[in-house]
Amino acid sequence: MKKLCAILVCILLPGALFAAGEGGLREHLDYGVEWGYTATCWEIYHYNYTTPSGARIDSRDSHFSYKSNGHLYAFVGARFARHFATDVLVGWAGIYEERRVIPVTLRASCFWKGYDQDGWKTFLEGGWCASHSFAGKPVYIGKLGTGYRMMLDSNFALDFGLSLQAAYDHPLDVYDKRREEVIPDANLRRSDSGYLAVNFTVALCF
Repeated sequence: MKKLCAILVCILLPGALFAAGEGGLREHLDYGVEWGYTATCWEIYHYNYTTPSGARIDSRDSHFSYKSNGHLYAFVGARFARHFATDVLVGWAGIYEERRVIPVTLRASCFWKGYDQDGWKTFLEGGWCASHSFAGKPVYIGKLGTGYRMMLDSNFALDFGLSLQAAYDHPLDVYDKRREEVIPDANLRRSDSGYLAVNFTVALCF
């Protein structure tokens, strides 16, 4: 938590100092949709389970694993002092092969030239995800990224984004490759997975 707070301060403090000299805080609500491509590049896991035949298996590994996914979010946000933004996002996302979740996340952004101007931004995002079947433990997700805002007019903008994403999961559908079978949930003693990915996104803000 301390590291997360430190990163957030580093991202937002320069914008806060700049905005303080431009007349204080102004608040503005806006909305939007975001969609994009997720390239999952790395998997780390630790599984511990008993097979139907009674064998005890402890399996762990970390390796390159490329999987293609996508996401779609709707969001509502508040803008402060022309340079700050906080958004709540809800949507549908794929984080790994056949692994789809319903995320609810909070994003903090800094627009270096102001949220009503063309220019670069940086952002930090984190939150909680439910499985698409609402079964099992929650998935935790975090993102760190940058992007570029293109104003279409005074009320509409396109945001292009690039971010690194980390997800911590507890999958229920563990597959035993040696025995070529799915392990029943009741046989799982430990099921931890982590995924690293790169996101490419486009958002319409209004």
